[in-house]
This record gives sequence, structure tokens and C-alpha cells, in this order.
Amino acid sequence: MHKTCHISGAQDEADNMLRFVHAPDDGFLTPDLAARLPGDDIWLANRKELVEKLAAARDDAPSDLAARVETRMRRHLGSLFALARKAGALVIGFTKTEAGLKAGRVKLLIAAHDGAADGRRKLAHKAKAARIGCFTLLSSDELGMALGQSNVIHAGLTDVGWAKRINRDAGRLAAYLGDTEWETE
Repeated sequence: MHKTCHISGAQDEADNMLRFVHAPDDGFLTPDLAARLPGDDIWLANRKELVEKLAAARDDAPSDLAARVETRMRRHLGSLFALARKAGALVIGFTKTEAGLKAGRVKLLIAAHDGAADGRRKLAHKAKAARIGCFTLLSSDELGMALGQSNVIHAGLTDVGWAKRINRDAGRLAAYLGDTEWETE
């Protein structure tokens, strides 16, 4: 189903856009990333600068609306990682991730963007040679919180279904942040 952006007028599939509704408790616009909340909605193209414009133009939008959207997207990705771990579809740590890459088990490489550049580069090179995507949107703290461990820098998804789902949602966050070079599979 196509929706029209409230700010730019651009049309796109609803899955590629952001939906906002009024929160019942305070009446402020709130992000509805799953597009399930009741009420009148406002649709925007999935770009942070458009959310900032919406927040600046409306009295019923909190000034930090763009940050709220980003936080929810990051938390959602973290919850997907936690579920993948519980499903046994995730290896954690440099050594296990490297072994998974060598064995061909890793389907998506995960590297904290604030981890040491040398380790990230080494695994990213192996992933690229194997034509495996590399996810670098979360920090080690965000990954650690999602996975219930401290100092998580490297991990690998070993299930194709989980890799596709997380890569799709990561692409949504990357597009929101303006990363035009994000590759989705």
C-alpha cells in the first residue's frame, strides 16, 4: 500500500515509510514503527531530517521526536539480536565469529562500530571475500545490552532467516540516518 509523505509529498510503500500517531496519554505525536497503533496517522519518508522538520513545524510533536525514532529503531534491532541468540542463531566473540566465517556458517557479520578498527577490518575482509554482509550500526554497549554480555564487539548470525530480517531492519535504520550505501540482501 502506498502512502504519501506529509512533508515532501513523495509516495512510497508503507514499509519504507514512518508512521506517527497521537499518544493517548499526552496527545503528542509518537512513532508507530510497526504501524499498528490506533488513531489518525501522519506518514513521512524514512529520513531523519524530515522527522526533524515535522517536530519543528508542529506544536503536538516533541522536540526530540527524531531521537525517539532512532532510539526505537536501535532498540528494535537489539531485541532482534537477543531473539536470534535465544534461538541459537548467533555466535559471539572474535574467535567464534572468525571460525564461523571460515566454516561458512556465518550469514551476517556483526561488528560494533566503536570496536578496534584492526579487528573489524580483519573480519570484514573475510566476510567480503565470502560475500557476507557486515552490520556496524550499533555500539558495543548496545550489542552487549541486547545480548546480556559486556564488551560485545564481534558476532555472527548463523541463520539465513535471521540474517535477512536483521539486515532488512538495519537497512531501515541506515536509510533513516542517511546512509545511502547500505546494502540489503
